[in-house]
Amino acid sequence: MKRHERLLCCLLKCTLLEKPFDMEGYTDDELDNAVKAAIKHSVFPLLYDVLSNAGRGTGILESVSLQTVQQSYHLLFLSKYVVNLILSNGIKVILLKGSSTAALYPVPELRKSGDVDLLFENRQEAGRACMVLRKAGFNVKEEQHAHHHIACISPDGIDVELHSMLVEPFDSNRINHYLEKVKEGIFKNTCTKDVLGIKLPVLSEPFHAFYLLLHMLQHFLRSGFGLKLMCDWVVFWNRDITKKNKDKFLRLVKESGTYGFARILSQACVYYLGLERDKVSFILDMENNDGYGMDSAGILEFMKEVFEAGEFGKSSPDRMVVLRGRGILLPFIREFHHQMKLTYPKAGKVIFIWPVLWVLTFAGFMHRNKSIRNVAGSAIIKKAVQRSFVVEGMKLFKKMK
Repeated sequence: MKRHERLLCCLLKCTLLEKPFDMEGYTDDELDNAVKAAIKHSVFPLLYDVLSNAGRGTGILESVSLQTVQQSYHLLFLSKYVVNLILSNGIKVILLKGSSTAALYPVPELRKSGDVDLLFENRQEAGRACMVLRKAGFNVKEEQHAHHHIACISPDGIDVELHSMLVEPFDSNRINHYLEKVKEGIFKNTCTKDVLGIKLPVLSEPFHAFYLLLHMLQHFLRSGFGLKLMCDWVVFWNRDITKKNKDKFLRLVKESGTYGFARILSQACVYYLGLERDKVSFILDMENNDGYGMDSAGILEFMKEVFEAGEFGKSSPDRMVVLRGRGILLPFIREFHHQMKLTYPKAGKVIFIWPVLWVLTFAGFMHRNKSIRNVAGSAIIKKAVQRSFVVEGMKLFKKMK
C-alpha cells in the first residue's frame, strides 16, 4: 500500500473509533492524495470530525459534508414515505442498508448514500409495489441493469430499487436456492427499529450482517468494492452483538459457503480499519478453518484490490469480473455460461439452444466492450485473471460442516 492509502486507513480508523489523529509524519501532498482517494471511495464526509479536529478541515470538506447530511435526511424521509405507502397497500417490505446501516456510525448523517433499497418476498410483490409507486408519481427507469430488482425513480430524481432477491444470482445454483430460503426466514423474522428517530422495518442483526457480506461479495465478483462497504462492516461488528446472533450469522456463512470471504474481509478490517479483533474472534478463530483466509501479505494484496476498485469498481473499464477457480479456461467457461443464463433467463433453461445463446452472448459482450466501454475483451480477461488471486482462499460456495 502507498503511504497516502495507509494514511486514509488511519484516518478512517480514527473516525470509526472516535479517536483523534496526529498528522505528524505525513506531508501535505500525502494528505491531498488521501483526500482524493477518500472522494473516490465516497468516504470523504466521514473524515469531517477527524480532519477538523486535526486542524485540516477545508471549505471543500465542509461543503461536501453538508451536501451529504442533506442527502441523508432526504433519503431517510423518502424511505419513510415509500415504506409507509407500500405497507398501507398490504405489501410486506424491508429497508436494506441505507439509513439502517448509516445509523450504526458515530455520525450517521455523514455516511454517504444515493438511493433507497427495499426487499420484497418475491417478484410478484415487488411488481405490486412498483404499481403503487407509479400511481404516486414514480417512474420505472427505461434501462434495467440488474436481474434481482426493479429500478424506479422518484419525482425528485432519487433511485428506489425494489429487490425481489437478496443479490444478483451467483454462478452456483446451490447458493441461489439457499438464499431464497434465507429470504423466507428474513420475512418470518421481521423487526422494526428506530432509525434516526423514524421507525422502519429493517433486517434483524444476523441477517443485516449477512446481507452486508453478500452485497460486498456480489460487487467483488464483478467490478469490485471500496472502503465504504468495509467501514459498514467495522461499525456493525464493533458493537455488542449477542452470542445468539453471532451463532446465527456463523451458521449462515457456513451453510452458504461464504465463510472464507467473511474471514478475509474481517482480517482486513482488523488490520487496517479498526475492527476490534475480539468482536469477530468467533469468525477468525473458528475450528476447522484450515485453508481459509490469508496471511498478512495476502491481506495487503486484498487491500490493494480494494483501493484500485474505488467505490464500486468504476476506476477502469476492464474491471468486470473475477474468475472463480483454478486455471483460466474452466473458470472462464463457467463465468461465460453464467452470464449467458443471466442475459437469457428464460431461454437459458432450454439446454439444446445453449450454443446459439453462447454465440449471442459473446457477440453482445464484444459489441458492448468496443462501442460502450471502449475496452478490448482481452484486457477484461487479463484483468479478471489478475484479480482472481484472492478468491482461492475463500473456497466460495462450498458448504462447511
